[in-house]
Amino acid sequence: MNHHHHQPPLTLRPVASRGLLIFAILVHVSALLVLLPLPLHWIIKLAVVALILTSFGYALWVSILYRAPWSIVEATWTDSGWRLTTATGRILNARLDASTYIGVGLVILNLRSGLFSSHSMLLTADNIGPDRLRRLRARLRLSSTITDLNSSSKSISI
Repeated sequence: MNHHHHQPPLTLRPVASRGLLIFAILVHVSALLVLLPLPLHWIIKLAVVALILTSFGYALWVSILYRAPWSIVEATWTDSGWRLTTATGRILNARLDASTYIGVGLVILNLRSGLFSSHSMLLTADNIGPDRLRRLRARLRLSSTITDLNSSSKSISI
């Protein structure tokens, strides 16, 4: 029996996610709250606060608001692989990486577009819609790509 049949392209266009924003705020505020009571010199604390705030700004810019030039604003999965579009309109061909995570409410697509070029997309029901997230999860589960990845890596969780 032939398990390979034509799948219609699945296009993902994530939008800003309130859930990811709240999560990022909670994580970074928690890091600040842990840092403040530590017995460190104020210069060190100030440097770490700057790093935490920079981390929050970077996450917001790249992965929540999709404003960085290299942010992936569209990903299309076809039978021949993934086609990514960056915020500047650049088109990249990519393949699914073994470190992809598939959970119930969260999919982290890790894609490679070259030897040293990787891209991650944090996908939830509030940034691509619950139906599209469900279809993505089902297609990842049923695809031969995920089977190949599961046999070569234990980092995928379904």
